[in-house]
Amino acid sequence: MQNISDKGLRLIANNYQGLKKLNITRCVKLTDDGLQEVLQKCSSLESLNLYALSSFTDKVYKEMGSLTNLTFLDLCGAQNLTDDGLACISRCGDLTYLNLTWCVRVTDVGVLAIAQGCRSLELLSLFGVVGVTDACLEALSKSCSRSLTTLNVNGCIGIKRRSRDDLLQLFPLLSCFKVHS
Repeated sequence: MQNISDKGLRLIANNYQGLKKLNITRCVKLTDDGLQEVLQKCSSLESLNLYALSSFTDKVYKEMGSLTNLTFLDLCGAQNLTDDGLACISRCGDLTYLNLTWCVRVTDVGVLAIAQGCRSLELLSLFGVVGVTDACLEALSKSCSRSLTTLNVNGCIGIKRRSRDDLLQLFPLLSCFKVHS
């Protein structure tokens, strides 16, 4: 699977337009062009796993905003994801699982957009994202305190209210504070 190329993604895009789940974890040969074709043609995707893929850019992240059925999105290690890309992803209003671990260019701006657009989040990992502060937690608390059960802010040095008690005040349903992917 890890040897799949853009050509393989093109075959998927053209032959499986009803695709619900796509897991291309560690498929490092892929580029924006191949994934973009899948995102455009397989618009009913519900689950997208791009774990450990650092080469994609906002070109594809912005395209994700049109996936209205998306509930699961793993972007762990998406080093080129910016707040602009995240703002587009925030249009996926049914997201319940969002892994932004090591998305090092993300700041409060992008997470605020997620807070406003994705009000059903159950899992959010911001592990290692140093550009976020308490402000994003306040915003998430207003929109997701009734749904969020897993929140990982370990390594988020800009967030000062990181103790278990602090987080439980903002998100009373939290039962998990670490995400092991």
